[in-house]
Amino acid sequence: MEHNPENLQNKEQKEKKYGTLYIVSTPIGNDDDITIRALKVLKSVDIVVCEEPKVGARTLHKYNLSQKMELLNEQNEMIKTPQLVELLEKGKNLALICDGGTPVFADPGLLLVQTCLKKEIPIKVIPGVSSLMTALVRSGFPIDQFLYAGFLSRKKEERILQLRRLSTEKRTVVLLETPYRLVPLLEAAAQIMPDRRAYIGCNLTMPFETHHYGTFKELYNIFKNTKFKGEFVVCFDGSPIHEIEDDNLFEPKVEIAPPSKKIEKSKGKKRTSRSKDNKRFSGKPSFRKKDKSKNKRKK
Repeated sequence: MEHNPENLQNKEQKEKKYGTLYIVSTPIGNDDDITIRALKVLKSVDIVVCEEPKVGARTLHKYNLSQKMELLNEQNEMIKTPQLVELLEKGKNLALICDGGTPVFADPGLLLVQTCLKKEIPIKVIPGVSSLMTALVRSGFPIDQFLYAGFLSRKKEERILQLRRLSTEKRTVVLLETPYRLVPLLEAAAQIMPDRRAYIGCNLTMPFETHHYGTFKELYNIFKNTKFKGEFVVCFDGSPIHEIEDDNLFEPKVEIAPPSKKIEKSKGKKRTSRSKDNKRFSGKPSFRKKDKSKNKRKK
């Protein structure tokens, strides 16, 4: 395919005239997960576009940044997008961030990206930490192929229908869920696929992150009478259950990360006590092996 020199020249002129939209990933809980490249971009842009004013201001304050902020969320996306595009057309450089993780992924910003593509405004993505990949890698399920189903419906009937469809999926499935909708999700999943192996990651990357393994029935019994705070990522095995050597996988359990040095110091806790914490935190899914000769678990 031949390129028209005139079109290439016009494109170069546009790139020189227009500003650049940077899509910048930020930490999902641990401030140390910010990348050097992300900091450089945030310091260099004219405007930082954020989802919530308090969260955006807190993010800038953490890294000693003082850029001007603009808001872009579900409520104002239709009105705000043309205004932001106009700023880009005037040569302003914008950095789009969200409350945590990668913008546009389960967050506002898609319309802005689509408009910039249509107008040939330069876009650059600054990658970073992802709760999705963190949970998938930690889950112990196969992730050479997986299905991301996002947030399921708030409506009970639609949520049940979605879970029935997902129950026949052969790939590993990953969902996002809020604290107040997690138990209804687990209740429905326990009815549809009670013996399906699942993993729930909560407050990932934080010092107090927790990891929960078991069948949907077991996990529902754990969560239904307990209050949990934070953000949840739910992964479950495909159907039919993958044939693996350790087929007695996932004894229901909770794994809690040992406290950091900073937290222990603030509480006056001695480092020697950490050995007790490490007994609770193995850093691995709880696979159980069978002794085929005696039909007993190995110790």
